[in-house]
Amino acid sequence: MAGAASSVTPAQVERFAKTFSALVKEARDAVADAARDPELARTPQFAAWRDKALPVLEHDNAAVESAMAKFQAGDVQPILVEAEDKRGLAKDMDGFPLTFAGADHAERLAELRTAVVRSACQLCAAAGIP
Repeated sequence: MAGAASSVTPAQVERFAKTFSALVKEARDAVADAARDPELARTPQFAAWRDKALPVLEHDNAAVESAMAKFQAGDVQPILVEAEDKRGLAKDMDGFPLTFAGADHAERLAELRTAVVRSACQLCAAAGIP
């Protein structure tokens, strides 16, 4: 796998990290917007995002950022571990309805979630991870 990992490009890694960061930013924005709407803020879906989904995404984003820094220092393995994990992001987010903050945020969250999974899969494919 070491040889396959060398085929991972900085552009692929950067795309993965930036896309995941954009997903987390959108989730933060969605939570903030929903918090300002009393009707949305009272829902269990909002509470689940505020108290569970967003903190997990923020933690994962810190791990991706750390892995990105290690990649830039020459260690590809941590970013591959993160990418391999994020291939299952859609499944991991089951139970957290994207509509908690309205249709516009739901659409953007869905697009970004798909983009994260796609970039994670591309990164893994480049490294030869099945």
